[in-house]
Amino acid sequence: MLLVEDSRLEQLTQDVAKEKKRLDMSRLNPEVDTHSSGAQLYAFYQFFPVQEKAPKLFKAIYGAAHDESISLAQGEYKYSLVKSGRMGVYQVNLPVKGSYIQIRKFIVKVLNSVPSAALEEVSFRREAVGRGDLEAKIRFSIYLSVI
Repeated sequence: MLLVEDSRLEQLTQDVAKEKKRLDMSRLNPEVDTHSSGAQLYAFYQFFPVQEKAPKLFKAIYGAAHDESISLAQGEYKYSLVKSGRMGVYQVNLPVKGSYIQIRKFIVKVLNSVPSAALEEVSFRREAVGRGDLEAKIRFSIYLSVI
């Protein structure tokens, strides 16, 4: 009985080693077996920046605001994990002031410089009809890989 269990344990250990080697190879060279669901899933998660890059992404957002001469009031940032646990998301709420064109260009620059950002909501408010500036509330979701 003990010999059968040892043989089965050895077989399982070999199977695990083979699978680990296959996964390591697909990580090093994603073109190996690109049709497998594991390789496709790996490529999907590789698109998203890792959580450690979040400060750089926020710097890009503030840089876009600076480029468009938009004043950013203090924003709200909320981090949470997606149900799968492999991704995190920052909900970023930014109250901004500027012209419609400035705010629109700001949003475009953010989406171009932070590809993992999604524009969730925009609302505009103008204090008086004749005024050129708008107050806007913008909400972005920035998705990050936590693998």
